[in-house]
Amino acid sequence: MSLIVRSAPLRRTSRTLLKCLSKKNFERLIYRTYFVGRSDGKVSGSPLKRSSPLSHGRDLNFALLGGGVLVLTYSYFSSKSVVSLDTVKGLRYYSNGANGENLVQKAGAAEEESSQSGSGHGDSIVLLTEQQIDAKLRGGEKSFLVNRGKGIVRYDVSQLASNHPIEDNHVEQVISVPVSGEADRQEELYFFGIFDGHSGSFTSAKLSQELVPYVARKLSQFYREGTDALASSSKMDEALIQTFEQLDNDIVYGSLGKLLREPTKDNMVGCLPAISGSCALLTAYNSLDSTVKVAVSGDSRALIAGVDGKGQWVVKSLSTDQTGDNPDEARRIRSEHPGEPNVVRNGRVLGSLQPSRAFGDCRYKVGEVDGQSLANLPDHLRIYFRSKPRNFLTPPYVTARPEITTTRIEPNTKFMVLGSDGLFELLTNEEIAGLVIRWLQSNGRGDSSAAASEGKLPHVTDLSAHKEFLRPAFRYQSTKEGSEGYLMEDKNVATHLIRNALSAGGSKEYVSTLVSIPSPMSRKYRDDLTVTVVFFGDTTDKTQPNNGTIEPNLEATALPKPRL
Repeated sequence: MSLIVRSAPLRRTSRTLLKCLSKKNFERLIYRTYFVGRSDGKVSGSPLKRSSPLSHGRDLNFALLGGGVLVLTYSYFSSKSVVSLDTVKGLRYYSNGANGENLVQKAGAAEEESSQSGSGHGDSIVLLTEQQIDAKLRGGEKSFLVNRGKGIVRYDVSQLASNHPIEDNHVEQVISVPVSGEADRQEELYFFGIFDGHSGSFTSAKLSQELVPYVARKLSQFYREGTDALASSSKMDEALIQTFEQLDNDIVYGSLGKLLREPTKDNMVGCLPAISGSCALLTAYNSLDSTVKVAVSGDSRALIAGVDGKGQWVVKSLSTDQTGDNPDEARRIRSEHPGEPNVVRNGRVLGSLQPSRAFGDCRYKVGEVDGQSLANLPDHLRIYFRSKPRNFLTPPYVTARPEITTTRIEPNTKFMVLGSDGLFELLTNEEIAGLVIRWLQSNGRGDSSAAASEGKLPHVTDLSAHKEFLRPAFRYQSTKEGSEGYLMEDKNVATHLIRNALSAGGSKEYVSTLVSIPSPMSRKYRDDLTVTVVFFGDTTDKTQPNNGTIEPNLEATALPKPRL
């Protein structure tokens, strides 16, 4: 029996339906309904009065943390098989199978509200108009021009949901740090993060709110102890590792311990980030020495691209996918759990969870908390917790401890791309870099040679270490030999990447179909997509603007819808 629950209150569930469900399925029903009903993914903040450098309706949120460290949060308007094109086309004639009734609907004014929210009607697919496709692709985009003379000149962000609500989150924050021995000088740490959630958006939302402030507090501690962490690469690594581990400990053991001591509704809500899970990719660009650190727990990925000494384009991954498919990760986990042959099975931890590192996911980490078992909770609270996976013998099996890389950003380094794994399922590293290069050329920001108009992506060499540990793109590969087409329709380069990731080499029909599929059916065909692109500039270039502002780039930012 297939059951779809659309966030209806449980009290509406009929007695007849309940009779059809086993206890296990009933628990799963309540669990999934609760998660759908309570997830909003909102990030809180304290808006300040706007000043002239922060105009155009953008709020500046900040927290002053000990040691003179200032955190600035810039937000806008507050608010392995290849699937062929024929397979995707077949969705246009999707039916429930029994009577062959065609359930495909054409999009129109009456469907607009439901299509914008990502929901469909029953099992039907609403085929969106081109305008609606663009609205969905561009609805989560934002762009900023950085005029601070610190090495970053622009960043674009965009999202496209598959889950409803989207389980991904992201963060863009700046920490201004005093330079030791120079009272009037400050350098900056630019943080860009992507948090790919699973089993709900609670953990990823928590990370978007808390991870960078945790880093800032750790740096403040180092400054109070007399250590110039900004100038010490090892101290920065230490801060990131300790931050990841401490925050995960607070999310999992802190909240569960509180619930076991006081099993209240509010404490149960506080446990939701422990129950769901999230990968974390956090990059920190240090303007003092022009380096970027990448801390990763999970399978999101960061790339940098530029030109080599011969003027040829190159791309390199700054992270390695941490999954059960990665032989290094599998060896690490097996060494930590000797005598457990099923600790990694079918490329998954305990045969179940694909990321081998993540925040939350208490069912892979917690046996007891302070000597108490979750089985001691009252029945009405215990029902929210999924059962332990098979062969759960010597927890924890999953860690949030990150792997960290440090890379110097040279003058010929042009941009960095961060993406959730949904992007890398669809595009290779070379294709991602090539699409950004073509976007630069089309928008007058690169070499506008004739090659840009040939409909082909430029040749890019992947210099990534351990490429064999990076999962290859496997969805919607074009079956047409030599097909390297692309679409050039967006002013926001992150949206440009998402649109082309769904196009299988430049097919608008692919994009139309894949964007039209409603949740939850869409999850079978694509994941949530979150992309951030950061452009670097030469700090010695006097032509670069340096008026101390970060300004919204309106032509590449989704404007809020007017309230009627």
